[in-house]
Amino acid sequence: KIKLITIFLSISYLIAGQFGGYSIFGYDNQSEGFDVSRVYVQYTDNLADDLFMKIRYDLDRPTDGKLYGYLKNAYVDWTCKTGGLFTIGLLGTNSYGVQEQTWGYRYVAKSAPDYWKLTNTADFGVGYSHSFGDINFNAQILNGEGYKEYGNKKNTELATYIRVFYGESKLNKNDGYNVGLVMTSTPGGELDKDKTLMGVFGGWSKDNLRFGVEHNSHEYGETITINSVYMNYSMGNWNFFARNDMMEEDSDHDHKGHDHASEHSITHIGASWNPTNGLYISPNVIIDDAKDEDTVRLTFMFKY
Repeated sequence: KIKLITIFLSISYLIAGQFGGYSIFGYDNQSEGFDVSRVYVQYTDNLADDLFMKIRYDLDRPTDGKLYGYLKNAYVDWTCKTGGLFTIGLLGTNSYGVQEQTWGYRYVAKSAPDYWKLTNTADFGVGYSHSFGDINFNAQILNGEGYKEYGNKKNTELATYIRVFYGESKLNKNDGYNVGLVMTSTPGGELDKDKTLMGVFGGWSKDNLRFGVEHNSHEYGETITINSVYMNYSMGNWNFFARNDMMEEDSDHDHKGHDHASEHSITHIGASWNPTNGLYISPNVIIDDAKDEDTVRLTFMFKY
């Protein structure tokens, strides 16, 4: 994996595009140690006036504690003369990106649909987006398996992802507001177990204050509802944030002995300090009502 990244970096300096990415590093009182939890390495290039490409490699540490490498993105954006945009390849799904920009702290915690694993974050397929003034429409036809799997189509059929929103897409950078909805549908294939996600969201940002709210309902044999609310206050190169996610599960299963309950609340409270370009430092706390002890963390992000 290290050799692959080294080759990737060497090639990136020899061609005309741009190399970048970021790493997430930190310490928490639960593991009592330092760790790199995520590394992204990417290359982007404008192949033509109307064609943009992106390749991203992802190093992730799942629950078994080992670092695994994946190809996260490999796609082109083709701008049409009519103003629309076709995306082709291994692309990011459209079900969480606008909300993530409103929340603004992916390096501290993923956005609610991603954090609670309600959606695939990337998949193989095609997409089309078009803006009509302040209204943006985005539709995708995807494999439905996610970017870490391919060819297990007995579990899924082609998935449909739709997002429509009105307003500003990057409230962590610009003042304004947005409202929108996401809908995903993944037929269950031979297993006849469909997955659906219905979500609505909204956000507002003005001067030093930013606020967001989400409601997501996910069905996959049982119904999981996530209500999330978050806010941010900026003061120079410091930002202070708080977020609460409330999960409710409608299921006939017995939860005894399981890690989750029919109602589950997780709160993130902390600050983010940007002392210099490319470095972010966040002292933060996770309050999980399913755990006896809060998780106290010091989280770093290095952007390059």
